[in-house]
Parts: sequence; structure tokens; C-alpha cells
Amino acid sequence: MTRAYALLIALALTAPLVTPLARVFFGSWPHFAYDAGLRPVPERLHWPEIKSQLVANLASVLSTLLLDLLGFFVAYAAVLGSAYYTLLWVLSFFQGT
Repeated sequence: MTRAYALLIALALTAPLVTPLARVFFGSWPHFAYDAGLRPVPERLHWPEIKSQLVANLASVLSTLLLDLLGFFVAYAAVLGSAYYTLLWVLSFFQGT
């Protein structure tokens, strides 16, 4: 049961890192749109403008989104795994096991 508690604690400790980590991979809307090939990228787009640009560049937007998601999940898994195994090591150190 210690491993389940360690996983829950690791999730709780790393949950605040989700938003900053997402900003690293996705950035702001203009940054993501530029990476996805949506040009020009004004700060404020209205829905009809966004829709027409997304339809025209759907493959580019999806590939950029999937690559960013993959990077985000791999990075978060590394952070979560590090926290989990550090907690297990600390718990085994104090339990003497």
C-alpha cells in the first residue's frame, strides 16, 4: 500500500507543475499558431478568422498539437517518475527496509 500512497503524494506534489510545463511546450496562442503555420497571427482573432485558418492548415495544426502533447506528456512523466521514486527511496530509508 505504500506505493499507492507514494504515487498519490507524487501526483499531488507535481500537479502545480502542469501549467508551467504546458506553457513551455505550447506557449501562448500567438506562439503556438506561428509554430503551426497559421500566418499572420494577430493577438486577437475572431472565430470566423480562426475557423478559416484552422481548416486551411488542419494537418499542420494537428501535427504541431500532437508533437507538443507528446513532449508535454513525456516531460511530465519524467517529473512524476522522479518524484515517485524519490518518495519511495525516502520512505524506504526511514522504514529501514
